[in-house]
Amino acid sequence: MKKRTTTLLFAAVFFLACIAICDIAFRCSRTQVHTAINKALREAERLHYEDRLNTFQTDNRLFVDPALKAYLLAPIANRKIKSYTLQTLEKKTTYVFQDSIPEATARKLLNEYLLDDILPVNAEQINQLFQAQLAQRHISGMAGVFYIHTQARTQTRAGILPTASAYRTPVYQLDLTHNLQLQGWADYDFLTLLRYVPVAYYSTFFLVLLVGGILLYLRYKKRQKKPAKGLYIDLMHQALLIDGIQCAISRLDLQILHQLWTKNGECVNREEITAICWPDDAEANEKLETHIQTIRKVLQDFPDYRIVTVKGRGYYLKCTLTADNVSN
Repeated sequence: MKKRTTTLLFAAVFFLACIAICDIAFRCSRTQVHTAINKALREAERLHYEDRLNTFQTDNRLFVDPALKAYLLAPIANRKIKSYTLQTLEKKTTYVFQDSIPEATARKLLNEYLLDDILPVNAEQINQLFQAQLAQRHISGMAGVFYIHTQARTQTRAGILPTASAYRTPVYQLDLTHNLQLQGWADYDFLTLLRYVPVAYYSTFFLVLLVGGILLYLRYKKRQKKPAKGLYIDLMHQALLIDGIQCAISRLDLQILHQLWTKNGECVNREEITAICWPDDAEANEKLETHIQTIRKVLQDFPDYRIVTVKGRGYYLKCTLTADNVSN
């Protein structure tokens, strides 16, 4: 019963360890997938922005204020700014930001605001770029984007509507007025989770499986090698094994026990034993009783075997097991 409880406890601990490793691994993987989806959307939006700037620069059909065009295409310094002043032919406008931010970020926010009237965002193009970025990051499944123009109170989507289980990215503000917003979603599959599981978790999981397999194998081999229950006597080498345990016993005690054992539970007369052990000794009966007591002490730790006295006749070995082999 104790061994069975130990086995069940080991199996439960092993099973819970595997579940814990898988849970932690998938949590970590899910976090990395979400981070990759966020980066994919930001990269798609950046590529779309640069494509619109390039179109604005090369398309001669677009006529805008030369000062505005020079501003949009002017180089950007590596500095932080709090406000930006734009001088056009019509007027002079100063745009103030909440905090000092890098000029590259400030220019992008302002450019998106100005480009909204010239080359507005194309949600379908962003969606295509978003899908391509997801594919580069080995994220498979359904995905799409939402482009929101709050001032016009319109919402444009690209692709199908997201499912309830889909991950939604944060809402990104594209311009300084927060009128232009972009959000992406992705309902990635299980293979994506497996791809993003860190290698260390795979190694840990397989190591646990290996250790568990080795322990089970060793336990199996131990059970295979475990001697069967029984009493084994080897008179030649003066050895006594009871239920696989070697017991210390004298040569004469072993010989008497062997006589009892070979009778298979039948009574052995005192005269039979003394004739073999003490054929010409007048005190043979007293010596026999002493040796029987010694043998009983050897067998006291094994309740399946005990020597029973038959009054007036002799002794027999009572055994609840049947011996498969007796070595002489």
